[in-house]
Amino acid sequence: MSQNLKENVTRSSIWLRLISMIVLAIAFNVAEIVIFAVVIFQFLVTLFTGKPNSQLRQFGSNLARYIQQITSFMTFGTEEKPFPFSSWPDEPQQEPFVSEVKETQAEKTEKAETVSEPRKATSPRRPAPRRTPAKAKPKAPAKTAAKKPAKATTKKKT
Repeated sequence: MSQNLKENVTRSSIWLRLISMIVLAIAFNVAEIVIFAVVIFQFLVTLFTGKPNSQLRQFGSNLARYIQQITSFMTFGTEEKPFPFSSWPDEPQQEPFVSEVKETQAEKTEKAETVSEPRKATSPRRPAPRRTPAKAKPKAPAKTAAKKPAKATTKKKT
């Protein structure tokens, strides 16, 4: 067992990996700060314009992929070294944001309405609601109260 340990300690590849891991740990911390700034800036852009910036969204996606690559390398999940030892992860353009899709569909509908025939004017009156006959409630059987016998009135004769 001591021979195996000696071989591992003297391997230069493991020490080069340690140096790479230190560099990547620093890059990871810088990337955390940058992603925080992207989050704040993207929120402000969305707040003021109503939709997120697509280029900033793309950069955030690439930065997230880079952080994933660093984590994978540092935990020995892969032997492929991430940037700066290889190229920056450049993912293809993502699908549009949900609000952008809704906006595009609304624009198409609006354009279609302006091109098509104008709509006929409709009466501002609403049709009268349907009246349904009131349902007759079944009558409950009448309670028969026992009649009290009338008091016999007797008059005294004087």
